[in-house]
Amino acid sequence: MSSEKITISTVLGWKLDSARFAAADAMNAGITLEAESLNADKAIQGSESYFGEAAGSAARTMSTKLKNEAVTSGDVLDAIHKQIDTTTAELFSDLVNLQSVVDEVEESEWNLFYDDETGDVKSYDSNWETIKKNWGNPASVAWKTADCLRLGASLKQAYWDVQATDKIGARNLATQLEHVSQDVKLALAGIPDDAALRDILLNYQVDTTKSEIVVWPDSTLLNLIRLQDLDIQPVEMTAEEKAAMDELCNPLHGGNPLNYKKFNDIKEEAVSFGKDNKYTAVNENSKDDGHADAARHAYWNARMTQEFGADWAKQYASAHEMVGGNGPQREAMDLKNNDVGRQIGLANMNASKDDLKTAVIAAVDKGDTVVIHSPNGDKAPAQIAFSNTVPWKDTTSPPSVDIPLPGKGK
Repeated sequence: MSSEKITISTVLGWKLDSARFAAADAMNAGITLEAESLNADKAIQGSESYFGEAAGSAARTMSTKLKNEAVTSGDVLDAIHKQIDTTTAELFSDLVNLQSVVDEVEESEWNLFYDDETGDVKSYDSNWETIKKNWGNPASVAWKTADCLRLGASLKQAYWDVQATDKIGARNLATQLEHVSQDVKLALAGIPDDAALRDILLNYQVDTTKSEIVVWPDSTLLNLIRLQDLDIQPVEMTAEEKAAMDELCNPLHGGNPLNYKKFNDIKEEAVSFGKDNKYTAVNENSKDDGHADAARHAYWNARMTQEFGADWAKQYASAHEMVGGNGPQREAMDLKNNDVGRQIGLANMNASKDDLKTAVIAAVDKGDTVVIHSPNGDKAPAQIAFSNTVPWKDTTSPPSVDIPLPGKGK
């Protein structure tokens, strides 16, 4: 649940010109694709005088279908360009506001400074020094303290706003890929020949959220949780994922902030297990879409099942995949291995962590889980495979953002 820390000075140094260039490239690509597809279809539709009968009719029907799919893809590129432009404009506004608060802190008469990571505002001067600088007036300490609290609250909110815009914009951009036509999605996915793997690939998919991407926790809950864990950073998530986390941690929704530490500890356990095991000893990259990754997801869900119940574990883990833009192989792998982990958790509700890890490793070795590999070489599309059929060193990773498949609710 943690993410890489972004400091105030880091975001104030962001340059947005490259984002504007990327938006223009997406717009131009969409225009070119649509124009070329329309011109090609126009030429094929005019072929009836010399390419008739059934074959010609079929070709013209297929051309119409491909033209429509290309136009839809062009619309997606246009939506990407608009999303980049929108997010860039919002970020610019947020950065101006953040800089304004920073300037107020630095120009304050109270000799203030701010914590680059948290946004807390303090004074370089002790209370005694403040009184001396203000003609011995003890009330000056109260005025300084009030300004520290006011500016600290403003800086934290402005800092949070920048991170929220950045994270939400990135995820909204990824969700635009959901609008590619279903036929294009299926063609690009590369369906496995094995019937069981084909069922896993097609059925272990979730639809993208229909709601806007949000950032959790909000500034109030963030500060409440930080009373026990100072390292938490706000992260982008689906509305469904937020609902699950609020149910677990937010007092306004029946949750308990203390549950966050339990949740985060479980995640860290799983991450550590995924990095240090017999699979990574052979192939360090196994932690990314390989056997170690399968073990991490299974253990994570098994532990969440032990601690919070299988229903909540499924609610959260499935909602976690609804951000949009997920490659179909990775999404199927994660959802399938999550499912295997919950079953292991249910069968071992009172097991120790070590026993649970042993059960997970046994499931990976047996082939209950799936991994990703390139069956026909590195240049071939990556595909899922049962974990007992692929050597530990031969797994691979698909693109982190890719054309998704239709969701089936698992």
